[in-house]
Amino acid sequence: VPYGVLLSGGLDSSVISAITKKFAARRVEDQERSEAWWPQLHSFAVGLEGSPDLKAAQEVANPLGTVHHEIHFTVQEGLDAIRDVIYH
Repeated sequence: VPYGVLLSGGLDSSVISAITKKFAARRVEDQERSEAWWPQLHSFAVGLEGSPDLKAAQEVANPLGTVHHEIHFTVQEGLDAIRDVIYH
């Protein structure tokens, strides 16, 4: 089953991604004695195009070797989403 991590480039998500990558690289079928070739760990970063957070996430994803995906949103889409996430 493919799986992934949400990677912001900050310390918490970077550490979690590194630990997940370590565990994802081992095969459970042979008590983790050999490396897994599939599925590869995917990482996802969400933000404004060109933002420092997306750059930081890419800088973490590269050495980890994740299959990295960026999802961009506009300022207006971010403002529109506020109504969906704030309840008070």
